[in-house]
Amino acid sequence: MKILIIRLSSLGDIILTQPVAASLRQAFPDAQIDFITKPVFKPIVEKFDCLDNIIDWNESFASLRDIRKSKYDICIDLHAKFNTILIKTFCHAKKTSTYNKKHKLRKTIVQHKTNAKISSTVNLYFSALKKLNIPFTYSPPQLHLKNPTEKKSNNTTIGIFPGATYKTKQYPPQKLIELIQLFPQNWNVTLFGSPSEIYLSSEIAANCKRKITDLTGKLNLEQLLYKISELDVVITNDSGPMHIAAALNKPQIAIFGATDPVLGFSPMNSKAIIINQTLPCKPCSLHGSSSCPKGHFNCMLSHDNHKIYEKIKTFIS
Repeated sequence: MKILIIRLSSLGDIILTQPVAASLRQAFPDAQIDFITKPVFKPIVEKFDCLDNIIDWNESFASLRDIRKSKYDICIDLHAKFNTILIKTFCHAKKTSTYNKKHKLRKTIVQHKTNAKISSTVNLYFSALKKLNIPFTYSPPQLHLKNPTEKKSNNTTIGIFPGATYKTKQYPPQKLIELIQLFPQNWNVTLFGSPSEIYLSSEIAANCKRKITDLTGKLNLEQLLYKISELDVVITNDSGPMHIAAALNKPQIAIFGATDPVLGFSPMNSKAIIINQTLPCKPCSLHGSSSCPKGHFNCMLSHDNHKIYEKIKTFIS
């Protein structure tokens, strides 16, 4: 049997598909299970540790032709976008299934027309297996690193990801600076992020009265995974790195602003502490936006840094 899983992007969403891949491996131990994604995310999918092949999606007819030639028996679409529908169609598998995104429910949650909650995006992904009556085991995503590096310092190491796709998902730099200033001087603090976030980390590092290591834009995805594995605590917004830390089972602080855990994007990690405000205007969007629709940004500005610091200390022995 040959199975194809489709999820092209983005970082956090791809990580959340890992339990589906693991369940398929458990259900079909002898099957060939392949995963198609964008090349940039290949290092993440390689850490699922249950796949046979990872196929690069380069948006070409040649790719579609090769997929069709593979003659898959089952095709699982965990993205449900135009390109993935195209792939699923060309795949011409004997059985196909697309996950239920619950887009309408998420929209009504954002519009505050319901008190319903989505427990986890992973549960939504499993809907694709339910449709085919494929058994699955509910478990949090796991990334498996080969030969993880040893921590190089006896001091407490804190990794911070200041960025997020949209402004309303970013803890304001001044608030983050104030939080960092509460840390003891013997804590090693490192900033991480993509090249597009260098300006953000530079602002934070320049205004903190302490030594800070800034690795923003200096690591590829493979290197980043190993760096995160060395940390004692990871601090992120609602972003892709939040899900990396969760899948590596790291103690973590996840700071939510405009978005909200009720939308199903919480880190699936028993070691996660979620920082979130209950406000009548939250959530105001599914993925964040460029500015606060109400103009006050209380979902972020009202977080108490002293309380966050006390929660971080619970991870430090």
